Amino acid sequence: MSTVSTFSGFTMARLGIMASSKAMEVTGNNISNINTVGYTRQSLDQRALYIGGADVYASQFDVRVGAGALTTGVSQLRDPYLDIRFRNENAQVGFYEGKYSILESLSLIFDEVGKGEEDSGVLEQQFNRLLEELQVMNTEHAGDKAYDGSVRGAALDIVQKFHTYATALDEVLKNTTNEFKEKLGEVNSILKSIRELNESIKKAEISTGAISEAERKEGMIGERGQQALELRDQRNLLIDELSKLIPIDVKYSDESIGAGMTVEKLTITLKGNSDAVLVDGVYFGQLSVQEDPMKPGTGEEDPYLRLQISVLENNLGQKMARNKPGGEIYNIKDQDLKGGVIQAQREMLTKTGEYSPQGDIDQDPGASTKRGIRYYQNTLDALARKFAEVFNEANTTDKDGKPITNADINGAGVLFSNNGNGDDPSGITASNISISFGWSHEQTHIMQTRDPEKNGLSTANDNIVHLIAQMQANQDFSPKDILDVNHNPRPGSTAANNGIFFSGSFQGMLTYINNNLGGDKKTTMSILDNYYSSSQELDLGRESVSGVDLNDEAISMMQFQKSYSASCRLLTTLDEILDKLINGTGIAGR
Repeated sequence: MSTVSTFSGFTMARLGIMASSKAMEVTGNNISNINTVGYTRQSLDQRALYIGGADVYASQFDVRVGAGALTTGVSQLRDPYLDIRFRNENAQVGFYEGKYSILESLSLIFDEVGKGEEDSGVLEQQFNRLLEELQVMNTEHAGDKAYDGSVRGAALDIVQKFHTYATALDEVLKNTTNEFKEKLGEVNSILKSIRELNESIKKAEISTGAISEAERKEGMIGERGQQALELRDQRNLLIDELSKLIPIDVKYSDESIGAGMTVEKLTITLKGNSDAVLVDGVYFGQLSVQEDPMKPGTGEEDPYLRLQISVLENNLGQKMARNKPGGEIYNIKDQDLKGGVIQAQREMLTKTGEYSPQGDIDQDPGASTKRGIRYYQNTLDALARKFAEVFNEANTTDKDGKPITNADINGAGVLFSNNGNGDDPSGITASNISISFGWSHEQTHIMQTRDPEKNGLSTANDNIVHLIAQMQANQDFSPKDILDVNHNPRPGSTAANNGIFFSGSFQGMLTYINNNLGGDKKTTMSILDNYYSSSQELDLGRESVSGVDLNDEAISMMQFQKSYSASCRLLTTLDEILDKLINGTGIAGR
């Protein structure tokens, strides 16, 4: 036989009513937020109430039972492992999405076949037309200066197309640079918002009761954090957004607030680098870029975007002590970001593929295979320069390669220059290649022969034949084709850096450019599809744990309603028992 304390049963029933009522409130809150973006399903934390000590009149036959249910707080149902996996995949989705978007913009410029006729692209078609005009000149109009204008017209079409492509590439570079800076601002805004939420969550935990280390070890959380659950949802959404922009690691730890009490602290670092701290509790850093257009001690352009994380500060501008993580400015190396939109744009703005200088290759061994916007600018510049060199050399040197002038052969002179108001062939690029002043004003024309002794002979067509052959011959392209700011070939550091990476006709070079662009685009899309599918599966997995399901909540509501009714019934039964004992016992014996 067991004994029941007179009022312990009432306490048990009361606690049951309170727990069931609170559980129904939590369930109702879940249902009301079923369509709230980022909401995490909540559950009521309970534990059995145990009261220590022994009764004064204890009996060996007395069986002690629990004292009821005690609500200890409200928690969220999340799987941290799924969060980590999703954010890792999300960073890769962001990287390949950002890269594909830029490649798509480039493909609209270099859509040679799609905008040309039949199997010929736009610029390729212009080269073919120039070749046809030279062939006609060779067979029908050799020595006819009037027909020189037809060849010049075909050459002018090529020049204008080079300008169009160069302008379009400059526009893509400009737009991508602006978007890159906007994304940096977005990252900084998110970091600031996360810091503010960290502070709000910390205050909420302190106001609702921090927890001691001993309580934490016992798995008790008290009521702390209950007011901050919705703030955590907002923070998780921001962390997900941040993970798409830059790859991150998220860590939760305990922060002491004195008297043996702790609160939760969130720390965010760059993935795989604990020294690159972005957020540390109520302190946060900001990303910035240092643009150094010229390499120190050289005349060479350096478009490398150097990112850095500022010293961590709180909302009052107080800097974190330097002996703590993130206390000093951190310079983000090229390989520190292994994913994210920021790195995709950074690579597309700086990587030059086969034109990579040795310094870039030293920092990133895969640099020679990463082709960004500047790579396509370089290839177009190299093509324009090579094209101009071939024609200018043919019209300014004899068959032995020795310089000749107009005095030696009438019409000799450069055909292409770096602007239309002069005859300077130095520093020619796709954006400035022009018909030379002499050729456009008919002071210069395509020479019929390169042999001064045959000058004036109608049968001497060797220079025209030479140009036709050059239009069909293989031209060598290498990194040294790119000029520095002084219009000199850029010196390479190694034999590999100076090596020829393509040998073919002008039209073949266009095909090479388009094949690289098409291959990069196809590969990027294929990888993006894989990462996107994986991230979607992981997100669905998170949703199955954290999302609100109406059927589950309905079952929970019925369960807690039954529990509430049962607790009320227990209270009524105990009342009836006590009423019988107090008012009904012993009446018959009076």
